[in-house]
Amino acid sequence: MKIKVTKAHGTGNSFVIIYDDTHHDLIIEKKFIKKICDKKIGFGTDGLLLLSSCEGYDYKMDYFNNDGSWETMCANGARCAALFMWEKKLVGDKISFLAGDGAHQTKIKNQDNIQLSMIQPSLKSEEIISNGYKGKYIDSGAKHFTTIVNHMTEADVNKDGKKIRNDKVFPDGINVNFMRIINPQHIKVLTYEKGIENMVLSCGSGSVASAYYAYQKKLIESPLKISVPGGKLKLIFNNMWDNVWLSGPARLSPETTWIP
Repeated sequence: MKIKVTKAHGTGNSFVIIYDDTHHDLIIEKKFIKKICDKKIGFGTDGLLLLSSCEGYDYKMDYFNNDGSWETMCANGARCAALFMWEKKLVGDKISFLAGDGAHQTKIKNQDNIQLSMIQPSLKSEEIISNGYKGKYIDSGAKHFTTIVNHMTEADVNKDGKKIRNDKVFPDGINVNFMRIINPQHIKVLTYEKGIENMVLSCGSGSVASAYYAYQKKLIESPLKISVPGGKLKLIFNNMWDNVWLSGPARLSPETTWIP
């Protein structure tokens, strides 16, 4: 059996994209996902995007971390998936798709400007102190702990992010975001992602969670530039946060064939 595969990334957050309606049982196996995402024998990506037909929507998107675990939403992956479907002429430039956290819309202007609607973020906790970092647990499509820092290195993110991710206060684990406020319209976000167990070059839902936390503290406003190690994102939101759009680039590599 041969499976068509496209490698992609959104601000450095990398994925394998598979559009398939017939081999789901194989593709969602942890063994398969770990193998295809592996750096040595696969494509060396943060995760896998499985796209499939879905009644009432242009498609359905399932996201899996490279350890094989399923996650509700991946915003960077969603931009890549939209560009993939658009370039294959399977959708127009205005897209409606279903993810694990619900329905989303995407608007494609070009590969550098793909706009994605996000669900309304929600607070899941009051202030928590985990391993010396004060922050809140926020659901922005995926579950995040976000905290404000003055300075952070990649080594710090991996060391302290791992500790927070495994804190018993988060029984199912959690993604961890370290945010620096540059000014009211610019933040920097570094993310330790569970399931990848490392700092990633970008996390879209983590960036949204961070912005929401900062907004609750009256530290930022819309429109907001978000710097991540893999590039820049733009966030536009209203006062109620029920109209939230995250914009950024996506890149696709030529399609290839994978033999499991």
